[in-house]
Amino acid sequence: MMSNFEPHMLNLIFPFMVGIVLGCCFFYVLWLTVDKGLKSDHPAVWFLGGILARMGTAVSVFYWISDNDMWRLVASLIGFIIGRIFMTKCLAKTDKNQLEKKAISNAH
Repeated sequence: MMSNFEPHMLNLIFPFMVGIVLGCCFFYVLWLTVDKGLKSDHPAVWFLGGILARMGTAVSVFYWISDNDMWRLVASLIGFIIGRIFMTKCLAKTDKNQLEKKAISNAH
């Protein structure tokens, strides 16, 4: 009899990859929501809609991917955190490049 408390590494690869993709999407949409919300005439709609969409999607995907297995949920959460780190670094580079372009265009 197999215990549910022992992780099976091959079964954790798919939840881990889904967690990475979910983390990247979640934090990209967060960045997009803040960017659009700050420029909008109705920022509350952007922020409220954004958090509802992101949280609803994240909780649904975590529920679906965990399939009542604690280790699958842990693997997807670790992937989600790695996706956050990856997306944070990518968006920081993008923001830095955009600030440099604005500074160059304002200098002329």
